[in-house]
Amino acid sequence: MPEEMLVAKGVEAGYPNKQILFGVDFSVGRSEVVALLGANGSGKSTALNTISGFVRPLAGSIRFDGAEIAGMPPHQIFRRGVIQVSQARDLFPDMTVEENLLLGAWVRGGETATLLEGLYRSFPRLAERKTQMVRLMSGGEQQMVAIGRALMGRPKILLLDEPSGGLAPTFVNEIAAIIATLKKTGIAMVIIEQNIKLALSVADRFLILRDGRVTQRHDISAGAADEKEIVRSIYL
Repeated sequence: MPEEMLVAKGVEAGYPNKQILFGVDFSVGRSEVVALLGANGSGKSTALNTISGFVRPLAGSIRFDGAEIAGMPPHQIFRRGVIQVSQARDLFPDMTVEENLLLGAWVRGGETATLLEGLYRSFPRLAERKTQMVRLMSGGEQQMVAIGRALMGRPKILLLDEPSGGLAPTFVNEIAAIIATLKKTGIAMVIIEQNIKLALSVADRFLILRDGRVTQRHDISAGAADEKEIVRSIYL
C-alpha cells in the first residue's frame, strides 16, 4: 500500500439526536482510490462530510498529511487540499461555466490562468461552453463543471459523492473515464458510488459500510472482485 495520506480511526459522527457513524476506521494512500460502498443510509455521505468538516465528529481521529483535521472548519480543511464534490454539486446556476470554475481556485490560490488552461485541455467540452450559464447544462455536463471546479482548487485528495448519480448512461461512461484519467495523474480519491461496476473499475480498494460501521474491506488488486457478491453483501 502507498504511504498513508488520510487516516481515520474510531470516527463517530452524526446529527442532532441521531448518531450515524460508529467507530469507522479507514485509510487512503497517496495516489490511491478507495471506494465506499453501501446501501442508502449506511453512513457513506456522513463519512465524507466528516472528513471535509461539514459534520463535526463526536469522537475519533482524522489525520491528513500527518496533521489532525478532525473538527476543523471546512475552509481550513479545503486549504490543506481536501476537496469534496457533493452529490448536490453546489454550483451557481446563474453564473457561467468559467465563473464557476474560477471560484474553485479562489481559496487555494495558484496561477489561475495556467490552471484554467490545463483544465480546458482536459475538459474540452467545458472550454466550448465556458460562457454558458450552468443552469442550461445537462446533469452530466454540470457534474463535469463540479469536478472541474474542484480540480481548480489543486486537490491533494478528492472526495466524490455519487459522481454518476442520476446521469444518463453516456455520461456515466464519460464520468468513469474522467475518474480513470484523474487516477493516472496521481490524485488520491475517495469515491461513493452506487454503480458498483464503475467503482470497481477505478478503485484500488473498497470498504462496505452497513449501519455506520465498516463490515468488509477488500483489496481489488488481490483478486477479481465479484460484483454480484458485493451487491449481496450490501443489500442482504
